[in-house]
Amino acid sequence: MKVIISHDVDHLYRDDHYFDLIYPKLWVRETISLLKRTITFKEWHLRMLSTIHKTRHNIKEVMAFDALHGIPSTFFFGMAKGLGMSYSKEKALPVIKEVYSKGFDVGVHGIAYNDMSAIKQEHDAFKELGVVTEFGIREHYVRYDNGTFVKLAKAGYLYDSSEFNKKNGCCIKAPYCVDGMWEFPLTMMDGYLPYDFKKAKQRSRDILTKAQNMNISHVSILFHDPLYSDAYSVYRDWYEWLVQYCKDNGYEITSYRNAIRELECGKQ
Repeated sequence: MKVIISHDVDHLYRDDHYFDLIYPKLWVRETISLLKRTITFKEWHLRMLSTIHKTRHNIKEVMAFDALHGIPSTFFFGMAKGLGMSYSKEKALPVIKEVYSKGFDVGVHGIAYNDMSAIKQEHDAFKELGVVTEFGIREHYVRYDNGTFVKLAKAGYLYDSSEFNKKNGCCIKAPYCVDGMWEFPLTMMDGYLPYDFKKAKQRSRDILTKAQNMNISHVSILFHDPLYSDAYSVYRDWYEWLVQYCKDNGYEITSYRNAIRELECGKQ
């Protein structure tokens, strides 16, 4: 079984959120977590301070970790605004170029999922940046309906990794084709794991073991870059543990592009 790791870039800079509700929601949500003792006072304090930092992402830190451990990860960037993702594609372009120059793949973090015209606009906007000509997508908040994947295929995407079961908190399902586009179900993501290191590790073991027992060839895992910090120490430590766990158990870490080449070869 092979593991594909990716990162959704939901935020870039502080001033992207001056006119939305990201900061008030964060203040309330994290204070409730502190009162419930879900997080430590240190984590709460760091999360409060994060709202005054110019940069709202930890892409460089994640790239450094991934490079050190030989992880060919993919970073998905937004081409449209919505649901708290408020940066422009113009602001994203220098970051996209830097990520790609470091040897990592890039794709679209989509907003549109049921409007064919808007889906196509996001695809074409990313292509016009001139970084890559063929690329994949993951929908923001993994939103999709019965027609989304066909629309994504028609828009020209190489692959998608949005299928996810929010009720179960995972999607243990093999990659499959939709109108010539590969769909990689999202097996696991950080935010649907318990914010408890031991429980998160056990949940991850259970999911990966079940996928292996089902002979799933490729699993897809999402880690959000802002969580690679002391403010979210449980998720950061979980991610570092997960990478080592995959290596220790013989799960090769690969990329979506490599997986597509392997799967296409397997069809012949």
